[in-house]
Amino acid sequence: MITRPTESWRQFGTLPDSFLERVDQALLAFEAELAALDVASDRAVMAAVEHVVVALNQIDGTDDHSFDTIDREELCEYIDDALTHTGIDVEALARRRGIDPAELTDEWRDW
Repeated sequence: MITRPTESWRQFGTLPDSFLERVDQALLAFEAELAALDVASDRAVMAAVEHVVVALNQIDGTDDHSFDTIDREELCEYIDDALTHTGIDVEALARRRGIDPAELTDEWRDW
């Protein structure tokens, strides 16, 4: 499987364990949803993206920590990598939705 950003965040030791655990739970749920997904269904794929983004929205700002620019970039990269690892062509998905691949999470993302 791909590397979660929380692995490198733990090495820095600057984030509370409770915050990291909640992020890990959200990412694990996303991975499980992708594993059970019909990758041919853009609707199902985007629902999985929405679920993880909304979960991360709820975590952002807890334990006196908000995702910074680097965190946001790493989370978006992780989402793209997880989709790709599942066999989803992120660029083709974005084209079918009429968006840039970098905008995949924008519809729901508050962080």
